This record gives sequence, structure tokens and C-alpha cells, in this order.
Amino acid sequence: MDTEQNNTEQKRLRILGEDELESIYGRPCFTYEHRCDYFSLSQREKDLLEVLRSNKSRAYFILQLGYFKAKHLFFIFDLHEAYADLEYVLNQYFDNTKIVDMSAIDKSTRLKQQQMILGVFAYPPEKVS
Repeated sequence: MDTEQNNTEQKRLRILGEDELESIYGRPCFTYEHRCDYFSLSQREKDLLEVLRSNKSRAYFILQLGYFKAKHLFFIFDLHEAYADLEYVLNQYFDNTKIVDMSAIDKSTRLKQQQMILGVFAYPPEKVS
């Protein structure tokens, strides 16, 4: 069975390399200018922050929102993996408050936030007749 799987994998056409796949589907790597654009919040987005309890949850929401604006994808990540972006968000919105627990938020909170973000952008888009 392993031989069949290897033969199948070898027969598949690889159009994109690992770097190209990462640039398309990987979490964005923002410059300072990108952070200014993608992590800026509309009034509606700021209002949604009030629903969230902790600064960690709010910061994670802003990061998810910015990444979604950039790629229209959601990512699962620990805060230390997105440290430069987190540092920017904390400086912008939380008076440089430090977050001690740098792990990812729990799954139910993450999914709730993703539904909130989808609501902001009216996803899925309306079908045009």
C-alpha cells in the first residue's frame, strides 16, 4: 500500500513550490505599514471588542481580523508566533499592556470570534441572481 501511495504522490503535478504555497495560504507577515492598514478598526469592529472579556481575547480578535482582511482565511496560532503583530496591537489599543499567557485562545472562543468576523464582512457573500 505504501508503494501505491508513493507512486500516486510522484505522479502528481507540482505547480507551486513550498514558498509559494506558504505565501498564498500561510499567515501574513506584515510590515509596519501593513499593520497600520490591516489592524485599523472601524467603529463596528471596536464595538465588537466590547463583547470580549479579556485583553488577550481582544488582542487575538484584532489579530484574526487583520489576517482575515489580508487573506480571507483564518489561522490558528499562539500569540508568541505573531509577536511583532501582537506588540503593535498592544501598543495601538491596550496602552502597551503585556499578556503573560502567550498560548492560543481556546477553540470555542476562537470559533466565536471567527463567526463575529464573518458577520462583519457578511460572509458568505450574497449570491447574485
